[in-house]
Amino acid sequence: MRSIIAFFLTAWLALPAHALPHISVDLDSGRVLSAQQAFDLWHPASLTKLMTALVAFRAIESGRLTADHPVIVSDNARKAPPSKMGYSRGTTMRLEDALKLLLIKSANDISIALAESVSGSVPAFSQAMNAEAARLGMTGSNFVNPHGLHDRRQVTTARDMAILLRVLHKQYPQYKAMLSTPSLLAPSRTKNGKTIQRVYYSYNLLLERFRGADGFKTGFVCASGYNFAGAATRSGRRIAAIVLGRDGQTSRAVDAAKLIEEGFRLPTTTGTPITELKPNGAVPSGPRNMRSVMCTEAARAARYEPGAGQAVIDSPWLQERKVMGSPLVVKLLGRQAAALASARVTLPSFRPDFTSVAVAEIRTAPVNVAPVDAAPVTPVEVPEPTAAPIANIIEASNRPVALPTFRPAS
Repeated sequence: MRSIIAFFLTAWLALPAHALPHISVDLDSGRVLSAQQAFDLWHPASLTKLMTALVAFRAIESGRLTADHPVIVSDNARKAPPSKMGYSRGTTMRLEDALKLLLIKSANDISIALAESVSGSVPAFSQAMNAEAARLGMTGSNFVNPHGLHDRRQVTTARDMAILLRVLHKQYPQYKAMLSTPSLLAPSRTKNGKTIQRVYYSYNLLLERFRGADGFKTGFVCASGYNFAGAATRSGRRIAAIVLGRDGQTSRAVDAAKLIEEGFRLPTTTGTPITELKPNGAVPSGPRNMRSVMCTEAARAARYEPGAGQAVIDSPWLQERKVMGSPLVVKLLGRQAAALASARVTLPSFRPDFTSVAVAEIRTAPVNVAPVDAAPVTPVEVPEPTAAPIANIIEASNRPVALPTFRPAS
């Protein structure tokens, strides 16, 4: 029965009328090797956390914060739906450890705690995300939260995600381990209140299963389907692929593996610079909502959703898992250390001045794209669910939806 359901889901998604976005790019040259519907608006889900990490990286790079800056779990953070760590209010950790939980475990509660610790509040942090997107020329993106749990206003494109991956690759190689390690060891609370050390696995199924795989992130909510941003390095060349809206963990990993493998077979001079890429067809006016396909009872029953440590995939594009390296380690600060750290920290008082130009206007204004190869400029200061069905994600909203209105000329 599961195989029959999966067959019809795959057939539906494969129809030409339902072409799904993808892009592959050489991260060093910035040349696009393959693209389809790369300008279509799409809900990013936990691919959002790549932008969350970039804003934190910028804050550290500018000297405003350090890797030791305390991230404190608030009541607001504790209310986040899974995937989450479930730490109690006041739990404190170093910013560097929060980033590990953000990028490997994809913890939504830590996303909120990080945003509050970096910018003082989630709205202020979201402004920083949008300011960064505008600076990079991510003209189809709009962020309203740091984790990617569904909000109709939160959108991106495959092209924009490729721009973001290239920035992470070119400007922040020191954080590569957080994006390429498939597991981490972190404290976990048991039902009886004890604290144990537990290994958490990424949902990036290319890691340890595809030659040279070394990043980046996955994402899923009902509205987006299964999103994936992955990369591999061979002979000094790093190629990335972004696929959006797939019907499962396996299909998104296999599709990305195909794109990356095919990319390695192409000469280094192949492709169009990403700054010159044009749409390959009509661009829809808004994002597609995949809930009616992704989150029916039949679709949930047909899914195969293990973490990367347990997944078994039968595909010619992926090999049997070979464990490489050890998990990254996350440590929480003790009460005394946390109190001292909190006493030393003054939350940033600077906030970007958006009084004269709304975030929606930033999305539509002409953008001077900063070359990725240039030295980083001073930044403007200012989520992956578990395998269980995400039935409690709120799709409806009474708030007006302000989607990006910019469309590149075809």
